Amino acid sequence: MTTPLQRAAAALEAPFAIGALAVIVFAVWIAKDAGYAPATWYTGGLFLAALAVVALLAYGRVSVSRPALAAIVLLGAFAAWNALSIAWSSDRGIAWDGANRTLLYFVVYALFVALPWRRASIPVLLVSLSLAALGIGLADLARAMGDPASFFSYGRFIAPAGYANAACAVYLFAFWPLAYIAARREPPAVVRGLLLAGGTALVELAVLTQSRGSLVAFPVAVVAYLLIVPRRLRAACALLVVALATLLARNTLLDVFDPVRLRSADADDAIRSALVAIAVSAAAVFILWTIVAVVDGRLELSARALRLANTAGLVVVAVGVVVGVLAVSRVDIGASWRHFKAGYPEESGRSHFSLGLGSNRYDFWRVAVEEFRAHPLVGVGADNFAEDYILERRSTEEPLYPHSLALRLPAQTGIVGTLLFLGFVVCAGFAVTRGSAFADGAARAAAAAAVYYAIHGSGDWLWEFAGLGAPAFAWLGLAGSRPVIATRRTLPVRSGLAVAALIAGLSLVFPWLTELEARRAIRSWRSDPAGAFSDLGRSRDLNPLSARADLLEGAIASRTNDLPRMAAAFQRAIDRNDRDWYAHFELALADAGLRRWQPALAELARASRLNPREETIRTVRSAVAANRPIDRDQIDRLFVRRVRTRVGR
Repeated sequence: MTTPLQRAAAALEAPFAIGALAVIVFAVWIAKDAGYAPATWYTGGLFLAALAVVALLAYGRVSVSRPALAAIVLLGAFAAWNALSIAWSSDRGIAWDGANRTLLYFVVYALFVALPWRRASIPVLLVSLSLAALGIGLADLARAMGDPASFFSYGRFIAPAGYANAACAVYLFAFWPLAYIAARREPPAVVRGLLLAGGTALVELAVLTQSRGSLVAFPVAVVAYLLIVPRRLRAACALLVVALATLLARNTLLDVFDPVRLRSADADDAIRSALVAIAVSAAAVFILWTIVAVVDGRLELSARALRLANTAGLVVVAVGVVVGVLAVSRVDIGASWRHFKAGYPEESGRSHFSLGLGSNRYDFWRVAVEEFRAHPLVGVGADNFAEDYILERRSTEEPLYPHSLALRLPAQTGIVGTLLFLGFVVCAGFAVTRGSAFADGAARAAAAAAVYYAIHGSGDWLWEFAGLGAPAFAWLGLAGSRPVIATRRTLPVRSGLAVAALIAGLSLVFPWLTELEARRAIRSWRSDPAGAFSDLGRSRDLNPLSARADLLEGAIASRTNDLPRMAAAFQRAIDRNDRDWYAHFELALADAGLRRWQPALAELARASRLNPREETIRTVRSAVAANRPIDRDQIDRLFVRRVRTRVGR
């Protein structure tokens, strides 16, 4: 029998260092808006690509099962198809970003599925990232006292992602490994108690985000989790303890919503009470589950009793599903559907959960379906959704993404891309169920977390957060890996994967440098406009597909009242992407400032055709038609106030 010290030493053996470095990148992404900003995820992505190249070439013991190899090939083909879609995308700069994000997920999956992980290192990697997410969430909640506006939006906790639903997904994604390992008999009782206490705190942080999508995604994920893991009754008991603790704390957690939303003097006290409630419930779970773990460790059940217990766990799941179906059958489906299609109701009551199903997702999804109908074979191109939605929308929102991975695939990559990705999912599933790591047990927690990501991502734009997507693909690869020493025949596989990772890294370099130059210009333009324009010139040269540098140059020129430069910059942006209504609109403002009234009216007409629901265009057109000057600063302030709703809620 191995000692705890021997198990710890085994956990730290190669390739643990590779996984640890990747987990550090994931944790940094989670802390920095869940890896949404391009400058953030490009930097980490380049590091991971370099890590993959070095690891695959230098580490000789690589072993890939046939299903895993097929999954790698199909995901690589899907990433290549996304890159190819740049050719037919209207916004090619955004398409390149979208293709690079997919390349990043390919590199991460290939790295984690190819390396032969030590059994002891798997729970260490999983728990490390989950505890990092927990620490980041609790620290952000504590920092919110005194500055709620930086961590809450409309009364909902948005840290660390900057978007409530993505923040919720960060916490719930991190929950599954803690819950699973806490339910196992192998860890010491105190460790099991601590892990489940941490899982409880993660769920309660998720409650503070008040993500209505989680009300659907989480129960479905619970069913999937109990089907994935062994010893289901023990796993279900752990979930029940977490559920009861959260239920008892729910009123205190929900009471944060109104004071923060209304910016009342009680906001800090409400946040402090929520922190106390999380601490108390986590402590209670720790004590209770440690006692349960001590008793559990001394019980020895026969094989027949274990089978009965697992069967009982399945019965519990089945009963829960039946109860859920019966509950749904009593709901007026027609009324719920009409509510879902009607858009956002006004905020009322003490909780965002009270809004029911109403949102603008139906309208987002309607436009995504129309995109697929118009381009069924190849799609409209990676991440090319915003322009079509602006043109066809029935809401006032301006989302950049369709808020659904299931619709993103056909709308943006067509039938070809959808089949490639579905093929990857099937092969990755076979790799998981046949992988030695999965059979060992702890990797089942990784698979459960990846499944949760897929479920929640089916109704939201989680794909665009690298701090969620990359760990999900990593854990899926981890679950499909097999710890077998490689033979000489694996050299072609290692070399091929290393070359693919190198190509992916090269694709990331220029957009990364472009973003760094753009961010430098944003920071310095007030004190050094000439230097900022020079930075943006380099940004434009590094990425000729993107209009971002020209849009920023035009905006800065507007602020510095350099109207000729403003007009030239927005004209270059239009030359790159003629479907960008904002570039046409800003060019009209520049023309109006130069008293070129007729060209201004022509650009406003083009902007209106591209964005027919934009009231500001009509207001400006009336002023231009009367040859009246335009207050550009006032319009800028209007757009700044609308930033929060640009990507939807």
